[in-house]
Amino acid sequence: MPATAKAGDILWVQQRSDAPTGASGWNVIYVSQIQPGVMSYVSGEVFVPNAQNSQARNVVLWNHPTAGMTDDCAPSRETLGDENGNNAVPAVQDLINAGDLVVASDYPGLGLYGPAYYMTGDPNARASLDLIRAVRSVPALSASANFVQYGWSQGGQTSEHLDALAKSYAPELHPVATALIAPATRIKALTQISMPLPGPDGYMLMTLRGIQAAYPQLKFSDFLTPAAMEEMPLIADGCYDPWGATAMANWHQPGAMAPGSPWSNAMTAIDNFQPGGTMPYTIFQGSDDTTVPPSLTQAERTVLCKAGSPVQYNEMAGKDHTTIVPVAAAALPQWIADRFAGKPAPSNCPA
Repeated sequence: MPATAKAGDILWVQQRSDAPTGASGWNVIYVSQIQPGVMSYVSGEVFVPNAQNSQARNVVLWNHPTAGMTDDCAPSRETLGDENGNNAVPAVQDLINAGDLVVASDYPGLGLYGPAYYMTGDPNARASLDLIRAVRSVPALSASANFVQYGWSQGGQTSEHLDALAKSYAPELHPVATALIAPATRIKALTQISMPLPGPDGYMLMTLRGIQAAYPQLKFSDFLTPAAMEEMPLIADGCYDPWGATAMANWHQPGAMAPGSPWSNAMTAIDNFQPGGTMPYTIFQGSDDTTVPPSLTQAERTVLCKAGSPVQYNEMAGKDHTTIVPVAAAALPQWIADRFAGKPAPSNCPA
């Protein structure tokens, strides 16, 4: 990377053949400052309406969920909304029809050289902000500084970290609103919920790999038993395949998450962020979700409400971590349009 490179610089562009109707799409490689003083190339995708627009286009940022740990798992490397539902960008056609410019980062290390920072929050949030900077550097795209973001699962964590970072990291951008779908926000609580269960499944192994990318001094042997460490190669191949691929008893060390332990300290540091409290949220949660239990999302709603954000919390009976997504996709285009229009945001925060 050139010494003069700055966040948002574009290195490479390739047109996609699977853009939504009435739109053009590109894969891009751009520069992001994924950690203070650490510059990296990151990949992503951009979809723009073909119709001419005399005004700046509103930007909608999609923060993707768990995709895997290897480069072929990157959403930009897959067909948009393929038959398996991989790389689906919920409501993308409706957003294009509304005239919005839709962007989605792969996050650092997923699609390009380097480790993937799975479930580490800040590096992925910085990469998402820098993709908006990248599209704004192309005058023909007419990208506004105003954007609404929405994210599912891991993308919910990315979205909340972005809220906390945006003002200091990218003050020239203007986040308007955030939508969360079953957000996997607090990695320490999610890890502690997973530990009593048979494991390790792909999710837990990917989490440890992602956190070690941000905290390279961490040792897997401080968390995993030797037998569990033998399962680590399961996440080296395939994207969604490792999920639930193995189960065993006594897979983690007894003191893996003891207060003051290295892994506990790292997860505490990741979770130590403060929502801005300056923009409205809407949250979609399934009552039958076992991946991100409703209790965790309800707790996050409380955090956001106390920070000062109007929060519309929608918990749907009978929906789980996956079936809640179509519900959100049906409701979000109008909610997003209303936020760009400056209409008062609905809220059911407790008094």
